[in-house]
Amino acid sequence: MNPSFPTPSCWLTHRVSYGETDAMGVVYYANYLHLFERGRSELIRSLGLSYQVVEERGFFLPVREAQCRYLAPARYDEIIHIHTGLSGKTRASMSFVYEITNADKNITLARGSTQHAVVNAQGKPVRIPDWIADLFC
Repeated sequence: MNPSFPTPSCWLTHRVSYGETDAMGVVYYANYLHLFERGRSELIRSLGLSYQVVEERGFFLPVREAQCRYLAPARYDEIIHIHTGLSGKTRASMSFVYEITNADKNITLARGSTQHAVVNAQGKPVRIPDWIADLFC
């Protein structure tokens, strides 16, 4: 567990399903990006808003960049924890970091980050609305 992890942050507990694994019973590498997305959605929800409401209000956060460093395998039927935090924001973008740990939170399985543009319904970059920025204060 990383004591310097940014705040606000949240934890999401997840049991690895069979469909998330490869032929060796290990979480397929691309599924970590989906786990990051679940963590990001949970962070927004934990701050009092759902991502669905963000989209209903006409704002979207498409991924511009994603990075994942795999440190140890997560396997079928294991409990893992997804730790998500906001690592930065600019006028029209937001960046998140992630750590995925084992059930005891004493082994880091993966670390990653995503960077998101803030766009309107037409896909045009826009300034982060105050009501979104205020969530992360």
